[in-house]
Amino acid sequence: MRAKRKHLLTAVETVLLICTGFFLFQVLESNQGGAPSPVREYITENGSRETGALNLVTSIYLGYRAFDTLGETMVLMIAVTGVLFFLVDPGKEGEDDEENRHP
Repeated sequence: MRAKRKHLLTAVETVLLICTGFFLFQVLESNQGGAPSPVREYITENGSRETGALNLVTSIYLGYRAFDTLGETMVLMIAVTGVLFFLVDPGKEGEDDEENRHP
């Protein structure tokens, strides 16, 4: 029973991975057209002047995407905190304290 469930889970994960790859391929392929974009033209013409950065990449990253970057950083910190929470064994902390009290 347990082996059958493991094989089913592996099959579901494989199908999800293939579907995700197909979706990403379609999205990325559609963005390769190089068609003019009003947003791209606006940022290219006004990015450095509006943000005060000399480099256009820096102006986009720190000027226009600052809140997005802050949000990504917060999500990353929450994820790391969650992983650390599940990795710490609360039973070990109590054992160490008892050993130090009673030699």
